[in-house]
Amino acid sequence: MKALKVNPIVLIIVNIIAPSMYIFLSGSYLQVFLLVFAATLMLVMGKIKRVVTLLAVWFAMMGIYWLSMDHESLQFIGLFFIVIAQSVPCIALAAMLISKYNSAQLLSALETMRVPRVLVVAVTITLKYIPTFRREFSYITESMRLRGISFTWKKPIKSFQYFIVPQLFRCAALAEEVTAAGLVKGIDAPMRRSSYFEEKIRITDILILSVFVIGLAGGVVWQKML
Repeated sequence: MKALKVNPIVLIIVNIIAPSMYIFLSGSYLQVFLLVFAATLMLVMGKIKRVVTLLAVWFAMMGIYWLSMDHESLQFIGLFFIVIAQSVPCIALAAMLISKYNSAQLLSALETMRVPRVLVVAVTITLKYIPTFRREFSYITESMRLRGISFTWKKPIKSFQYFIVPQLFRCAALAEEVTAAGLVKGIDAPMRRSSYFEEKIRITDILILSVFVIGLAGGVVWQKML
């Protein structure tokens, strides 16, 4: 089966709306619906390994929750894992948004929404800095290993300094590099940018969002019927 191409706007909208729905929907309906929705969406996008990882992590956390609820002294651990499990589908979709789409695709998609340019740039840089942060973190870890410096819980504050201080200096340098790269690409131009990637809303994107909205509306109706 050919992988379905999904507009990144769909993933952004889902990740904005889904977490806020926990305010209005209680119980297990929303949690199960988001899990099934995220797994199905990643499956049609051809991300089978991510679906397996998503289900494995979710069931592992739920297993810890169910086991800890049988012991009164461990219930706080179970509550912690159930809260994390509720965020797993959204985290999985956000991770796919970061890894699957490049900056040009995100900019092209966000500009079709007619949102302010400042917001478009901020969202794009934030999303694309996460993998950069991971790469910089691995560099710092490798540098510490070569110097014989290891993280120890006996001195957590000092060990944390070994990670955070180099990262802060790298953040300052990367901010200048990102700004320069953006100016070269004309990100501050007053007119709408042309792009090699034309991320348009398709019928499949509308269908995905429709299923998402109908599922949330069904949860509201189901909760009122109880």
